[in-house]
Amino acid sequence: MRQNTLDPEVEQRLREPPPGSAIEAARTFGIDLTLLIERLRLTPDERVRRLQQAMITVAQIRGAAHRAPGRHPPDQ
Repeated sequence: MRQNTLDPEVEQRLREPPPGSAIEAARTFGIDLTLLIERLRLTPDERVRRLQQAMITVAQIRGAAHRAPGRHPPDQ
């Protein structure tokens, strides 16, 4: 079982930001703080692995788009 890397006080502050704080302003602006909390719970190694997997996925999508029939080169 892995250890939660997010300090409980930090998580509480993100879930219930103090009035007038930058965190409250971010939430009001529309930032998904639950996503931030989820990511901060991951270990640094887990974050890197997820980023690497996302980069692989993007490369695969770009490759598929490049090979797609009828593809036009981008405007220059």
